[in-house]
Amino acid sequence: MVAEVKKPNIQSLQTNAIDLLGQVGSLLHRVSTALSSDTASEKYAKFQREVADATRNVSDLELRMAIVAPMKAGKSTIINAIVGQELLPSRNAAMTTLPTEIIFDPQLAEPVLVLTQQIQDIFRDTFTALQRKITELGLDRVQERMAQYPHLAKLPEKIQGMTGIAIDSKISGRLPIINSLRALNDIIRLCSVLDPLSDPLQSLIDVPRIYSPFYRSGITDRADIAGKLVIVDTPGPNEAGENLKLVNVVAEQLQASSVILIVLNFTELNTKAEDEIKKDVARVIELRGKDNLYVLVNKVDQRKEGDMTPEQVRQFVAAEFGIGDGEQSDRVFEISARWAFSAANFLGEVQQRPGVDVAQLRTARSLAQDVFPLDWEEELQETTVNQLQKKAEKLWNKSGFDLFLTNAVNALMTEAAPRCITSSLKIAKGRLLELLEDTQLRSRAINEDGEKLRLEVAALDEDIHSIENCRNSLQEIEQIKIDLQEKLNKILENLQQEGKLSVETYLLQEDPHVADFVAKGGTTGKVFANWIAQQKQEVATESKRLSSMEFTTLRDAEEFAGLAVAYAKRRVDLLLEKVQENSVQVIDEARQKMMNFLDEQTKPIIDRARERLNENFHLNLSLPNLRFQSDYYIDLNKPLVIRHTRKIDQGYSEVVRTKRSFLHFLWLVPFEVTEKVRRPHKTENFYTVSLQGIIYEINKLIDQRINDIKNGISQYLDEDFQQRIDDFFNDLDTYLNNYRNSLKQAQVDQQLSIEAKTKLTEALNSLVPEVKEQVKKADAYLNYMEELVPKK
Repeated sequence: MVAEVKKPNIQSLQTNAIDLLGQVGSLLHRVSTALSSDTASEKYAKFQREVADATRNVSDLELRMAIVAPMKAGKSTIINAIVGQELLPSRNAAMTTLPTEIIFDPQLAEPVLVLTQQIQDIFRDTFTALQRKITELGLDRVQERMAQYPHLAKLPEKIQGMTGIAIDSKISGRLPIINSLRALNDIIRLCSVLDPLSDPLQSLIDVPRIYSPFYRSGITDRADIAGKLVIVDTPGPNEAGENLKLVNVVAEQLQASSVILIVLNFTELNTKAEDEIKKDVARVIELRGKDNLYVLVNKVDQRKEGDMTPEQVRQFVAAEFGIGDGEQSDRVFEISARWAFSAANFLGEVQQRPGVDVAQLRTARSLAQDVFPLDWEEELQETTVNQLQKKAEKLWNKSGFDLFLTNAVNALMTEAAPRCITSSLKIAKGRLLELLEDTQLRSRAINEDGEKLRLEVAALDEDIHSIENCRNSLQEIEQIKIDLQEKLNKILENLQQEGKLSVETYLLQEDPHVADFVAKGGTTGKVFANWIAQQKQEVATESKRLSSMEFTTLRDAEEFAGLAVAYAKRRVDLLLEKVQENSVQVIDEARQKMMNFLDEQTKPIIDRARERLNENFHLNLSLPNLRFQSDYYIDLNKPLVIRHTRKIDQGYSEVVRTKRSFLHFLWLVPFEVTEKVRRPHKTENFYTVSLQGIIYEINKLIDQRINDIKNGISQYLDEDFQQRIDDFFNDLDTYLNNYRNSLKQAQVDQQLSIEAKTKLTEALNSLVPEVKEQVKKADAYLNYMEELVPKK
């Protein structure tokens, strides 16, 4: 690892922001209580609740760090090392198929797994569907399909014999959590093998969450972290590639995370596995971009003389993956997850079981194997707990985890904290400014001439009426909506025609993901690839192309059909991505046009009120981004695989027969004659995959999705689009009403006795310095934040 680059001190700013937000909340509470007889009391009480929520957002800030890795890179071991105990199940076969969140909670004595009601319902339904599928296929055919997953060999029979599945909402303890996560992942894996088109993840919104203390990771000593560290265990890119729905789940998790850690295996750098690793990293970059992407090179404990040095590893990662070069040299970390987990696991057990002898510590043997590699059994008998603790500390330091975690947490604070702190400070500043305006206006108005006050209230009534008239006469807005809908419909119609498939074009377009389907399809994948090549050759020679593929076994036919559907789904995904990109651009242009128009129409009214009241208020129209639902599935009306029976001509066989003939010794002497006899026809089963049928269903799917998008756009324009316009005018109305209400309250205040008016005026004026000081602090923190956070 090269020299560490210092990170900006976001932590101190977070602490200061929490302190300021607390002061603002206390001030608003005092004002609400002091003005309990006023109409403004409830208003300031509401402000105080909003600031209290903003304070909690900063205090309970979630620092999300996602970890992705190719298979066998040691991802589960890394997460277990951070936590300080084994929480995630690990196998030689790919384990993670369901994203899982681990949340640091120092108040807990043991980890707790939380499964929401939605997760429970989905897995119960999936379990029932698996039982039906196993019964439909029969155990023999099921076992054939499970050949590549020996660790699941006994699961189908077990599921078939069960009456149901019990899924608790909360599961406590390390071993029960491991078993529960393993069971959920096995169900998903089994479903993907036996019924690829049935996907329990397509409706999944929530993910399992594990709340756990981190017994040893250096995180427990970080008093400067006010937020909660959340580690997101995601399926590897190669794992997600088998499941298009899983790609969407992983993408959502990566987008929600502030830091992404990619784990690489040191022993597989510069090997044949390098190309596959590059594809995996490319997929992560495609989903999330390079910003805040970090690389962990694991298993450096296996480095030997002549292997790459740390500097060479950094240069290799920069050259091959484009990460960690130049100013980003602090993006690559060398670690040994095995050493870190061995040390953390032992130190965690010692922390939980103080005073226990070495022989009673279950983690001592594993640690001894790492720190006493040659004669660990003899050394273990002679060492003490204190001596092993010192060895564990040294091993932890050599693992590289301290440097990695320090930098990762600092990066999280740098990325996640600013957004949350800035948003919370702006909320507090906005409420302070409104309190300041109300206070100054009211304190001045108390002593104003009554007639002048009445005229000001009447003027504000007129402003509010003008805003309402403006809202009702914006014909231009309707025309903007009409133009936008026409442009979006044109985009959809063009892409609908472009996306229509035929057997001639189905598999002829170049696609870098073909290799993935081939690699995952084994022998059938090669057949699939050869068929693609054959189709391209036949197009070039203008020869007749097949519209179906024939197979001798049902298994081969089903595997080929699965590959064909997955490939076609890829085409549909690309089409929908293009629809979204083009549509969002058009919507953004319409949004900007509308913002400019609304500003132009309302600015004179706002300026008039500003000049008259000598106040300042700013509003921004914010319309939501149009989102397309990517959830879809192919529900074929007829089977993908069709079974046929045919009779095969077996030809003739020669048979030697004995005969007699008058011409041959007057029937007295027999003779042999060789004759050809037709063999009986052989009945043979064979299976075909109708590519024309797949194309038909895919085209139906495209039509369906385009129509869904059209309906979504119509709903957006009719409801959401108009709702945000209404919100804009409602905000204007609210601000003007606030001033009017302050003046009306001042009219009531004028009826007070001279002593009461003087006391109230003094109380209001006394708030001004305190409010201004807090606004000044908020401005200073916001400016400081801009200096700390680099522009992107």
